[in-house]
Amino acid sequence: MNDMSKKSGWLSRLREGLQRSTTKLTDGITVTFTHRKLDQDALNELEELLISADLGPAASARLVEEFGKSRFGKDVTDHEVRAALSEAIANTLRPYARPLEIKAAKKPFVVLVVGVNGT
Repeated sequence: MNDMSKKSGWLSRLREGLQRSTTKLTDGITVTFTHRKLDQDALNELEELLISADLGPAASARLVEEFGKSRFGKDVTDHEVRAALSEAIANTLRPYARPLEIKAAKKPFVVLVVGVNGT
């Protein structure tokens, strides 16, 4: 066997890692927020889920705080939680979104992608 058959490619490993994080987060939200009143315990569980999904403690705390302000004490569903988090994350990232400009005259061109907790 050659080395290529023993190891999956970088892109495959990246996809698998992202899929595991996504599955862990969505399954956790579904279990935690199936028609549940949003109380402090629920917010704490949500923050733990976000941190365990590699969102980072500061970002997780900020998102949970924003979510709690508008929905605290109300019944929420997992769909509402996912939609609100998706919108909040998109709003957080929007100021940093820029097109990747690759200048053909400058070669080689290297793109370094770094994730949370070494992923």
